[in-house]
Amino acid sequence: MRKYMMLLLYSATLVLLTGCQGWFNSIPKDTVMIKKIVQEHKNSEIEYEGVLSQDAVKTLSVQAVDKFLNKKLALDHVQFEIMAVDQNKLKELLKETSQVAGPVVVEGMSQQRMQFTSDIQAITGGLYYVTLTSSEVPEESYDIVLNAKNGDVLKILRSYRESRAMSRYSEKKVFDLTDHFVEEHGSYPLTELTLQLDMTRWGSNVELYYTSKDNKTLKYCVVVNYSSNAVVGFSKDVMALLSYNSKL
Repeated sequence: MRKYMMLLLYSATLVLLTGCQGWFNSIPKDTVMIKKIVQEHKNSEIEYEGVLSQDAVKTLSVQAVDKFLNKKLALDHVQFEIMAVDQNKLKELLKETSQVAGPVVVEGMSQQRMQFTSDIQAITGGLYYVTLTSSEVPEESYDIVLNAKNGDVLKILRSYRESRAMSRYSEKKVFDLTDHFVEEHGSYPLTELTLQLDMTRWGSNVELYYTSKDNKTLKYCVVVNYSSNAVVGFSKDVMALLSYNSKL
């Protein structure tokens, strides 16, 4: 009887080790039971929903230099620095710059700070700040600010890395240059603007400010460089307000 029980136990063990191997190994050893991960193509540039891609920003920036400053740059020969500012950060910048109080002395002249407003509802996607430099003309650089949603150029300014001698010319020449620029490239008819002569800032670059007819909204800041005898940049709407407040 004992021999029979031992034989039965031995047979059962063999069944477990051999006959039922398929049951224990119903999942092949080389199969991993996890959800398949789809490999996505990685993009070196961060794209944000509802705003322009960085490739579009680069193209629009080069086109802006050609359109407003009549300088043709080759996209393949330009280096870019791009920074995004969302609407919340823009509101903070406006708040910070508007807190500057009291008069200020600019080029030996005292200027009283004036209060202006600006509508930023059209800037729901924020702003792109772009600095570009051409390898063909490395002594010049361009600062551009675009509406991140639609590419509207809110500011452009050409800067020189090397100092240039100033050649003074009449104030009337400056005013004629800026009026012509606004007429040719402005978003608002010149007849709907007021040139605020008492806000003009004189230096190697001359800054002239245009407001709405009611003098409540700052519309444009146009910059003229003495040495080149030409308009080298402008700011409009919210960027004109930031440019004005940042220097007071």
